[in-house]
Amino acid sequence: MKKYAVLVLAAAVLIGLSPKLFSLIWGNSFPDKGKKEFTLTLTEKGEIITVSAEEYLMGCLFAQIDVSYEEEALKAQASAAYTYALRLCAEGRELSDSSALCQPYFTPAKAKEYYGKSYEEYLPKVKKAAEYGASHGIYYENKPIYSVYCSVSAGASAHPDYIWNMSFPYLARAECPKDPEYIYFRTENEMTAENVRDRLLSFDPKIQMPLDYSLWFSDTVRDEYGYVISANVGGRELSGGELWRILKLRSTAFEIIWNGISFTVVTKGYGHGAGMSQYSANEMAKEGMKAEEILEYFYRGAEVKKV
Repeated sequence: MKKYAVLVLAAAVLIGLSPKLFSLIWGNSFPDKGKKEFTLTLTEKGEIITVSAEEYLMGCLFAQIDVSYEEEALKAQASAAYTYALRLCAEGRELSDSSALCQPYFTPAKAKEYYGKSYEEYLPKVKKAAEYGASHGIYYENKPIYSVYCSVSAGASAHPDYIWNMSFPYLARAECPKDPEYIYFRTENEMTAENVRDRLLSFDPKIQMPLDYSLWFSDTVRDEYGYVISANVGGRELSGGELWRILKLRSTAFEIIWNGISFTVVTKGYGHGAGMSQYSANEMAKEGMKAEEILEYFYRGAEVKKV
C-alpha cells in the first residue's frame, strides 16, 4: 500500500499549468461535446498514440490515484481527468503522459510493471470507473471546467489565486475535515542552502540572497489553513504557487525555516491543494456519497453531465 501512496503523492504535484495563460490565448469559447478518443504523446519515447476515452482514463487512474480507493472515488477521479483532458483539447493543448505538461498516464504495460500482481486485481474496478468517467463530464455554464485535483488538501481546498493568480467560480473553497487524518498529512524535509539558491537563481538570476540565510524568506503571508499567499524572497515578492513550483515543494501550505545548517521545509497536505482532494473524495465515498455528489461538492456550481 505504501507504494501506491507514493504514486498518489507524486501525481498530486501535477496540474501546474497556468489557466490564466489558457484563457489569454483561447478566451472562454469551449465546445461542450465529449470525446470518444484521445491522442497523446508518450514523452519517454516521443511516441504518439491514439486510444479510446475509456483506455485513456484507465491509464490516468492507474497513474493518478490509489486504485484501492472506493469505487465512487475512482469514478469521481475519472470524470475529473476526463474533463481536464476535454478542457486542454478544447484549448488546443496537446495531451501527454507528463505531469509537468498535462496529467499522468500509464500505458497498460507500465501499469502492469508498476502494480505487479495487483494489476489484475484492480483492473475490473478501474475499468468500471473509466467507463463512468468517459461518459460524465463536468461543466460550468455549459463549458468543461478546469477540473484540477490534488492528493490531500491542507484541511480545505486552496484558492487558485495563490497558485495561478486567477480565480474560477467553481473552484471556491471546499472544507476537507478528514484530510488532516491522512498518515502523511504533515511532513518535514531538509533542503541545503545550495539547493535552494540554485533553484531560485534558475528562476530569476536577479534575486539577491543575504549572507544571513535566515533572511532569505521573509514577510510570508498565509491564509487560515497555512496556504502561502505570498513571501518576500531576496527582495522579490513571489506567490505560494511560484515557490511551490520553483522549489518543488510537497504542498503550497508550507513553512521554510533556517535551522542553522539547512532549511527545514514543513508542509501540510500534498499537491497544490486546489479542486478535488482525492483523499477526501475517498472518505466521502466511504460514507455513501456518489461520484456526482463528490464532484459537485468540490466544483461548486458546476454540473456533472452525461455525454
